[in-house]
Amino acid sequence: MESQFRPGFDGTQGYNEGSPPSTNLPGYILRFLAVVFTLISTVVMGAAKEIVTLLIRDPLTNETTTLMATVKSTYSAGYVYFVIVNAVVFFCSVIALVISIAKRAGSGGTLFALSVADLVMLVLLFSGNGAATAISVVAEKGQENLAGWDRICDTASKFCARVNAAIAMSMLASVAYLLLVLLGMIALRRRSY
Repeated sequence: MESQFRPGFDGTQGYNEGSPPSTNLPGYILRFLAVVFTLISTVVMGAAKEIVTLLIRDPLTNETTTLMATVKSTYSAGYVYFVIVNAVVFFCSVIALVISIAKRAGSGGTLFALSVADLVMLVLLFSGNGAATAISVVAEKGQENLAGWDRICDTASKFCARVNAAIAMSMLASVAYLLLVLLGMIALRRRSY
């Protein structure tokens, strides 16, 4: 049987039939980074909490009252969705990393399945990042004219810093998945020839 040229998943020269597939080092590194970034963002956002002291003035009596309040990420549906999405992507990333190492993305079916899974993870991350970013913008700037929401980042700055750090980590995971999708598309395109 004649040997065929088959490009590797990472866009390298590939291998001939009968020889071992080329290593997918960029893919492994990107999957590992996605695992790390989604784990960090899940933990940081899930644990984001701050106790703040609020001074409330009664407009009728002009008395000032001190109130202790807790700001938690679990109080916002957008932040909860973000945590769930990043946890799901974390577990799927671990599974995809194990599969890609075990199979070395050598078969076309494995490559296609991983590419589809990467695309789904990318979409999930984009939706979770969008939801959390929208809530963060409202927390930072307020929206008094439409909903009567005050800014909370003035009083809960540590909470807002943690939330923004979690969103940044998840954005980095999104970039890793975007690169994985592009690498998968290139590899699938080369396999079709």
